[in-house]
Amino acid sequence: MNKHLSFFLCLAFTISCSTEQKHEITSEDQTTSGIQYAKRFDVQYQDGIRLITIDKPWQGSKEPLQYLLYTDSIPEKYQNDASLVKIKTPVQTIVSNLTTQLALMDELEVTNRLTGFAQTQFIYSSEILDRVEKGIVKEVGSDGSLDIESILDLNPDIVLAFSSGTENRQLEKLKELGMNVVMNAGYMETSLLGRFEWIKFLGHLTGTEERANQVFDRKVAIYDSLTQLVSGKEQPSVITGTLYGGTWFMPAGENYGANIIATAGGDYLWKEDQSSGWLSMDFESVFERGYNADYWIGVASYSSLDQLRQADERYAEFEAFKNGNVYSYMARVNEEGANDYFESGNVNPEKLLADHIKILHPELLPDYELYYYMKLE
Repeated sequence: MNKHLSFFLCLAFTISCSTEQKHEITSEDQTTSGIQYAKRFDVQYQDGIRLITIDKPWQGSKEPLQYLLYTDSIPEKYQNDASLVKIKTPVQTIVSNLTTQLALMDELEVTNRLTGFAQTQFIYSSEILDRVEKGIVKEVGSDGSLDIESILDLNPDIVLAFSSGTENRQLEKLKELGMNVVMNAGYMETSLLGRFEWIKFLGHLTGTEERANQVFDRKVAIYDSLTQLVSGKEQPSVITGTLYGGTWFMPAGENYGANIIATAGGDYLWKEDQSSGWLSMDFESVFERGYNADYWIGVASYSSLDQLRQADERYAEFEAFKNGNVYSYMARVNEEGANDYFESGNVNPEKLLADHIKILHPELLPDYELYYYMKLE
């Protein structure tokens, strides 16, 4: 059996045996949101409907968005409220432009509801690629541009969208034409568990809330058990990122990329930064602080030390390079170049954490093999 699978099966079995009596809270008996880690959305139950509020739905946005989810009819008090996007659930057809949603759909067993996707060349899932090949899932955009006419032809229940701000004109046009555009702001969460908790958002939309809660609780239990392994362990120093267009980008101290290093028992050298975005630095600034770091994790798309050196000879001066402690997230890339790290990574926080622990403290997980990450040779 594959060591990735056997490791998590054993851990999940142990956890399930100790938690099998847990009561599952459903929308019928829940009065609070049940959101534990995500900071960008909240759920309120009232008047037989669910009201989901998304705070800052994209970078630079100043106003929240609110979605009213109903099953039978909209209560009279809300019918004329134009500030709410009203969506009948469970939705049966979905168009999206966000790869992370594909893995969430798979976890919730609603992949068959996907009818259109923008930039299908970035899809890693073989099941969904097969549906694209058969014409079941249509291409609805390329090069970052949505094809409005194609989306209108599909007439989905919702357009599940991500926006960095530049795509808003097209999304606004779809709204004007009567489409239910639902924004996902999970990418702005500062923790892996916060990002993963957006599975509950999709669960509410698709009528799979109970399964979403079960999947989330199971993976969080595994995640928490892994964090206990590194408690009290010595923390090796870590740098991340590479140059892009002459600028070195790396996660700020409160960014999810920095947080997972800390959770895995690493000493991220820019941890004191209090922002949650990305730091932009020159090579000299990074080298001055990080040349002697024990590990270099996350070197973009480079797949060998020689390739990294050819990109910039100065990379070879880092001690992590000299010691062979350089890792990229290129372990799961298909023939078309689609990277599963960007598709299912947020849906598998326990695997991302296990990868980081295996890199930083290999003795703690002797039988585990890296899943998303690979050591550069």
